[in-house]
Amino acid sequence: MTAEDTIKTTVTDNDVVLYMKGTKEMPQCGFSSRVAGVLNFMGVEFQDVNVLADETIRQGIKDYSDWPTIPQLYVKGEFVGGCDIITEMTLSGELDQLFETNGITYSKDAAEKIREANGGRVPARLRAPYVRPDPRGAAPLAPHPCFRST
Repeated sequence: MTAEDTIKTTVTDNDVVLYMKGTKEMPQCGFSSRVAGVLNFMGVEFQDVNVLADETIRQGIKDYSDWPTIPQLYVKGEFVGGCDIITEMTLSGELDQLFETNGITYSKDAAEKIREANGGRVPARLRAPYVRPDPRGAAPLAPHPCFRST
């Protein structure tokens, strides 16, 4: 089976998949840790794929999505985005809507706590001019969504 076949099977057989560096229990990169932390905090059941364990998968997922960075989140077989996009979607409530639309179980209370910890609003550097019509657009680096920096 090719890397592309393995990836396609993984993203279609699991409702939520996170391609990341490390595992959901032990992320090995700050960006992977941020996305896994959000999903874990919100109680989302997801399949984690450690790209550090297999170089063909590490390069294969970048080719599959035409997205150059890790982590990469997939919901119901569709590429959602990387760390910055997931951060913005979490803070804006768009991730909640995506989960609800796709029948993914998550904690609404936990999602609200993340937003409250970040002042209940999307940070200015994420609001404008950033718009998320396509996950391949450039996005600025965002603070960790679960913990507001002081």
